[in-house]
Amino acid sequence: MLFNSAVFMVFVTIFAPLYLAVKGSVRRRNLLLILASYIFYGWWDWRFLVLVAVSTSVDYLAAMGAAGKPVSWRDVAKSAAFLGLVAVVSTLLARRDPWILVVVVGGIAVYGGLIALIGRLDPAQRPRAWLAMSLVTNLGILGFFKYFNFFLESSEPLLRMAGFGLTTLHIILPVGLSFYTFQAISRTVDSYRGSYDPQPSLTNYAAFHAFFPQLVAGPIERAGHLMPQFEKVLPISSAMLESGLRLFLYGLAKKMIVADNLAPMVERVFGHPGGHTAGDYAAAILAFTLQIYCDFSGYSDMARGIARCMGFDLMINFARPYFSTSPSEFWRRWHISLSSWLRDYVYIPLGGNRKGSIRTYANLMATMLIGGLWHGASWTFVTWGGVHGAILVVFRALGIDRLLALGRGRGRPFALACGWALTMAAVMLAWVLFRAPDFQTALLVTRGVAGTQGWSWQTFAPLAAYAAPLMVIEAVQHYQEGRPAGRPPPPFVRFNASLFLVGAIMCFAAYTPQQFIYFDF
Repeated sequence: MLFNSAVFMVFVTIFAPLYLAVKGSVRRRNLLLILASYIFYGWWDWRFLVLVAVSTSVDYLAAMGAAGKPVSWRDVAKSAAFLGLVAVVSTLLARRDPWILVVVVGGIAVYGGLIALIGRLDPAQRPRAWLAMSLVTNLGILGFFKYFNFFLESSEPLLRMAGFGLTTLHIILPVGLSFYTFQAISRTVDSYRGSYDPQPSLTNYAAFHAFFPQLVAGPIERAGHLMPQFEKVLPISSAMLESGLRLFLYGLAKKMIVADNLAPMVERVFGHPGGHTAGDYAAAILAFTLQIYCDFSGYSDMARGIARCMGFDLMINFARPYFSTSPSEFWRRWHISLSSWLRDYVYIPLGGNRKGSIRTYANLMATMLIGGLWHGASWTFVTWGGVHGAILVVFRALGIDRLLALGRGRGRPFALACGWALTMAAVMLAWVLFRAPDFQTALLVTRGVAGTQGWSWQTFAPLAAYAAPLMVIEAVQHYQEGRPAGRPPPPFVRFNASLFLVGAIMCFAAYTPQQFIYFDF
């Protein structure tokens, strides 16, 4: 179900009055959120509700066990009953693949045995065992659905040398799997580290885990920030409703006006990379630079806006990344929930910058390679991550990061302008690898943009028409960043701004809506 679809409008029309009726009761509200979230996710394919339920059931128990809390057989029974109920309902709604029920029953039996074994371990060893169960389950599901064929195909030469044939499976990648898997892992890891105290309510956790505004494309929330909001009644003020609706409209405008209108310009070049002028290649790269940002940040804005209308506060996932003056600053501003996740659960555990320069560079490269692989099962994504890792290493090794930090501190605009130009050039060239379906396309586009023929302002005119208003708004927001908040605009200004967004969407939205790019990740 897409935020920019008619069926979502029907969904909200039914959901909103029900939510207002039960928002005063934590249990009833969370039960409604579970039901609504599962309908929202299952609308795409009811069968994959089972995966959400597996992750929920396992991590509900694993987080308590990893925190050193006792896990009773009553907790286990609740978890198994929840998974079984979801499996039965999803199979009935899908009207196919009844073998899923057999797999679920077998899985419950296997995990029951594993839980019994964990219970027989020394108490000091149990938290690590629960953590291992969470990691193996979540990464195992992610690895199978997202990477099985990729690794099999990458191993084809070795398999054939060993005399084995290659047989791939027809595997559908479930929407949002990478997002909710990382969110579940972080809750259990934080419980193991002692930085989060998991509570015994399965209802509250299931609502948190499947929260429909951010289930399929983030932000990847930390339990310490979002989970307490599911454990109390949340007030909803008129100011929250107003700002939430305005944030949703702003995200919708970024998606439907900018991202979706630029998509054909990008596809024309990347889908058929031969025979274009240098200006066409440059315009396509710049168009994708804006498309990917408006598509993904637009989704995040809509998710935050919907959540705010319900009283929930989701983290900011984008902070004007294209105003960054260094690659490290770019990654502090781009997809913040993922970059901070990789920092806290990959880079720092590997040693961070605490073990010398060489180890720091290796840790940066490893983290960015994993980040590239997270985005997709393709060597172009892995290479994209490696390129960003190399950029970070070069800027740090040559001391450019330190010089730019000094420039920011001393207010040296020329140094910052140079840093911004270098950073944006590196980011945009790396986007070629991200967008290209293969290395041959990436090479053709990169070579093409280096040409001298076909540069014309008409090539960039549609791009400027759609992107210029956004850039002005972002520039104003960036200028105001870090400054004391002034008085908010008067109500009639805010109202007219919202009407302007609605009118702009109605007049300038793309004729052909596009799926959100990050749904494929």
